[in-house]
Amino acid sequence: MRISGVNFYKNVFNSESKKRNRLNNNSGIKKDKYIHSDISVLQTYNKHQLNAKKCPDSVLDMINFETLDLFKQGRDKEHSIIVGNTEYLKKDLPKVDYGRCSEIKAVNNKVVFDNKLYYGYQDKSGNKHVFACLNNRLEQPYSDLISGRQNNDSFQICKFWNMLSKDGTYLGMYYSNEKQKQMLNDAGITQGFFSVQIGDNKQDYYYSNGNAGVAVRRFEYDATYDMFVKRGTALFNEYEVGSIFKIGGKEYILNEQRKLDIPYGEDIFDIELPKKEVE
Repeated sequence: MRISGVNFYKNVFNSESKKRNRLNNNSGIKKDKYIHSDISVLQTYNKHQLNAKKCPDSVLDMINFETLDLFKQGRDKEHSIIVGNTEYLKKDLPKVDYGRCSEIKAVNNKVVFDNKLYYGYQDKSGNKHVFACLNNRLEQPYSDLISGRQNNDSFQICKFWNMLSKDGTYLGMYYSNEKQKQMLNDAGITQGFFSVQIGDNKQDYYYSNGNAGVAVRRFEYDATYDMFVKRGTALFNEYEVGSIFKIGGKEYILNEQRKLDIPYGEDIFDIELPKKEVE
């Protein structure tokens, strides 16, 4: 089930409201629910001024990065949202200026998203996507979600990076190898070890062209490398000493201990096994 950023905050807020209601119900205090039939229903007016003017960046930042506080204060209404003493119609909220966004780019093969910052990505079709990083997740800005600008492509991009920041094992269930490589390449990630961090969530990987997936978690790389180079594997027992294995296009000879002398960092998942002789 897909859960949007809107539902995330509503779920958090509703759970807290239910806890308070249970406490009130168990307090033993009875409330008078009698309403006299002669009481007239009077029209009430919101004391906050509805603002149809341009929403400044500072207000968008409050909406996108202080979302839970606005929920708790009851400032998120059905058709409007109150920031300070001004009430803004949700449908009139502007887009976050793409120029305010940091580019999604790796530095030393490390992609880092910091909380309470905006990030931008321009896809192959020239479409510009804006994201907000909050609570260790990358999401469409809340101002876009409540103003009706939900975008499935943006959602998929967020999911890609969110998965990588925690556990990218199942990326292949949602994205083709070609799509994964495109996203990584667009971010400037090159083959070899890389990491993705969103807030406090961080995971290390190996960018592989082999058959174990595009993004292989580093501890899985280390375990496989240790097996090939140090501990040995039953797989190699099926081959004669001196057999040639190709790893990443390079040739390695099976030594007398039935191990391979492979430099750390080679793409050990891109392996071509020797042909077995038919007896």
